[in-house]
Amino acid sequence: MGVLMFVFFQLCGQKQTKPLNVIVILADDLGWADVGSGSSRIETPHLDRLADEGIKLSSFYSSATMCSPARAALLTGRYPHSVGMPDLASPAPRNKVPVLALDHHALTVPEALKAHGYRTMLAGKWHLGHDARNWPGTHGFDEFQGSIIGTPGYYDVKETYYNETPVVVHKYFTDYITDKATEFITRNQSHPFFLYLAYNAPHYPLEAPAELVYKYRMRYPKDGLFAIYAAMVERMDHGIGRIMGSLDSLGISDNTLIIFTSDNGPSAEPRSYGLPGARISAGPLRDHKYSTHEGGIRVPFIARWPGKIPAGTVRQEPVIMMDLMPTILDACGIAHDDGDVDGISILPLLHNKSFKNDRTLHWEDQYNLAVRRGVWKVVRQFYNDAPRLYNIVDDPGEQKDLSDKHPQIVSQLLSSHDTWRKESYPNPIPRTERRSEYIFPAN
Repeated sequence: MGVLMFVFFQLCGQKQTKPLNVIVILADDLGWADVGSGSSRIETPHLDRLADEGIKLSSFYSSATMCSPARAALLTGRYPHSVGMPDLASPAPRNKVPVLALDHHALTVPEALKAHGYRTMLAGKWHLGHDARNWPGTHGFDEFQGSIIGTPGYYDVKETYYNETPVVVHKYFTDYITDKATEFITRNQSHPFFLYLAYNAPHYPLEAPAELVYKYRMRYPKDGLFAIYAAMVERMDHGIGRIMGSLDSLGISDNTLIIFTSDNGPSAEPRSYGLPGARISAGPLRDHKYSTHEGGIRVPFIARWPGKIPAGTVRQEPVIMMDLMPTILDACGIAHDDGDVDGISILPLLHNKSFKNDRTLHWEDQYNLAVRRGVWKVVRQFYNDAPRLYNIVDDPGEQKDLSDKHPQIVSQLLSSHDTWRKESYPNPIPRTERRSEYIFPAN
């Protein structure tokens, strides 16, 4: 055992006396403008503190426009289509969408860290395979406390488990998830750990503690649904504050990397707070969840690692969800094969150092596609064959279509996407007719 720990400390050397702890906090359907934008109408003091003490990336992208594919990309560092998750996981086929689950051939963050002595936990929402053969324990998590499904709710919580054992949740689900996460941290304070804290807030159904709903309804009397949504976000922020408090009280904050982001942009679904609310949450960005415009894929990102990430840093370089796995392994000093992932380590960026990033990024969900290279981004929605081109630096709101002025750039980006699709996009889902004006996936 002594030899093993000596080797482990060498691997996570980075001039620190203990291996690095890692916490990834994922919100669900949180808009880019909901936190840290300067215009948010929601109180998030703990996330604000994280940003003040760490780094905010203003051009961080999800790898997908919806839940399951984005989570697959986070955990594997791969484009979601290549690991069995081109669409939402479900317990039964949905129209022409087959039953999907995360591919067991793909190495996950918890599996990689467990091989180097880490204890691993998922607290919250899984949504990467409903059959027990595809649950979190089969993908490297020592512990799982949460729900298997995509929409568990908050008071009458559905499909909840402790590992493989069904449990009944008797409190607000956001608080329950936080409770289990803080218990895991306390139990493992003297041991390196990886905690994936996957809140289902603020995904519908809109449910929140009455006192917080009242607070926001008094503040914004004309925005009743937004008041519930805001209360859900503030309650999640409160939970994040409890996590930070646990780290502080245990004296391990300085040795813990915290990463916060969202799986995709805000939902305009009627079961959520609709198109008006989604527009509030997206801020200046165009569109929302299920769209490859910025509002669907650009999401908040905050990271804190005291002494390693300079406090109060803001960077604008475009990076993507798939970059988290190689970044985490780099931060822990664990060697990995870059050929096994589609993402790249952004650790130099987090350290506020020079970061070269001239790659091309691709998205394709529900036959909505986007490609970004440098300042240029091309978007094509499946209900409109005409591609649109934007200078995304000058026009982050995607209001000025420049495709007529730069047809050669459109052609280059679409050609690049065709090549990428052939190599990286084994999509089993046939194209279907337009579903609604909000472009929701078929139920």
